Amino acid sequence: MANIIIAAVPIYGHVAPMRAIAVDLIRRGHKVTFITGTLFRDAVDEPGMDFIPLTGLADYDITKIDELWPARASIPPGPQRFDFDLQVFVDGMPYQHEALQDALAKAGDEPTVVLYDTMFFGAAPILLGAPGIRPAGVVGVGVVPLMITSVDTAPFGMGAPPDSSEEGRARNSETNAMVAAQVFKDSQSHLVDTLRGLGATEQPPFILDSAVSLPDRFLQLAVPSLEYPRSDAPAGLRYVGGLTDTGSRSSRPLPTWWDDVLAADKVVVVSQGTVGNVDFTQLVEPTLRALADLDVLVIATLGREATLTDVPANARVAEFIPFDQLLPHVDVLVSNGGYGGVQQALSYGVPMVLAGLSEDKAEVTARTAWTGAAINLATERPEEGRIREAVEKILSTPSFRQHTRRLQDEYAAYDPFTAIDATIAELVGDSRS
Repeated sequence: MANIIIAAVPIYGHVAPMRAIAVDLIRRGHKVTFITGTLFRDAVDEPGMDFIPLTGLADYDITKIDELWPARASIPPGPQRFDFDLQVFVDGMPYQHEALQDALAKAGDEPTVVLYDTMFFGAAPILLGAPGIRPAGVVGVGVVPLMITSVDTAPFGMGAPPDSSEEGRARNSETNAMVAAQVFKDSQSHLVDTLRGLGATEQPPFILDSAVSLPDRFLQLAVPSLEYPRSDAPAGLRYVGGLTDTGSRSSRPLPTWWDDVLAADKVVVVSQGTVGNVDFTQLVEPTLRALADLDVLVIATLGREATLTDVPANARVAEFIPFDQLLPHVDVLVSNGGYGGVQQALSYGVPMVLAGLSEDKAEVTARTAWTGAAINLATERPEEGRIREAVEKILSTPSFRQHTRRLQDEYAAYDPFTAIDATIAELVGDSRS
């Protein structure tokens, strides 16, 4: 058995899948240390798991990001805000590197494998020549859509479909180069300067490529059909299937109106996830109004404590309902496009109406619509009429359900936990040989 260090930035959608991986690895007999923010100390408090907290700029509350980095609030959603967010993630690198080196020192001479989520930059210094302890293997874990540049795809964040035609490849290459030189200039410079300050002796790849190209292996938590095909993908990239059940179980009872769900002929759920759920006027409230006179049961899951007013008679509201219990009864999910929630819906064969632009959502929504399993409204604030039209179209068009069932079968064919364990064994074996 190996000694495992798992590292995640302190964001629920990153911590939850990495925690599920950690719990499974402990069950398989591995020793596990978990590195993340202090906000998630209790969430990763599991028997057999050690915890090392992040400090400084790596330890934050994502719901207060605009308070911690005030300049961000004035930048509209899109590539420029994403460039700013990348700089925020790089700000945490020195503290992540310190925590990782602390964990490696505590592991002693045991073969140690590090698993980190896409946005954790703390492993980059040691992979680029900085002084310190180098583990037996380093594995990146893709908890967000693949960001790597490719001749077959437009730049990440544009929400554009792939194009591998001769003209498309030429356009992609030109646009990718322009975006790297202009849009992501500041985050790339910040990455280079921070790595140099930590003693790295090698130049890093382009910032959007680094998470995938630097580690020994990169395991994308998705099925191939959800990601655009890339003829020039790095050799270490592997798809291991979606982590559609993170193993977290709520102790809260189901709502008192749960029998309404079981009795309903058609159920539509609306959710803004766990990060983009500050302002319910973006999607939740418009959806409730748009579907108020439709013959469906509408369920709004808020993801936080909140009270909605003027809830229509055909709607029910809950702070949280486990998706593994709710989705088997759902006909359409209206969502702002969180990567984990979208994949969970696909694994249950639920088609979607998607409306999101913040974080990685422009890419999640575009890629899901590309599969044929969703309608992408391509906005954060869709008009009520467009929401109604999209929901009715999905309910009346069999192809959406057919595409989601195809993807559901693909998810069922993968076992991500076993694939992760096999990758660890492979790297430990290589180090010993």
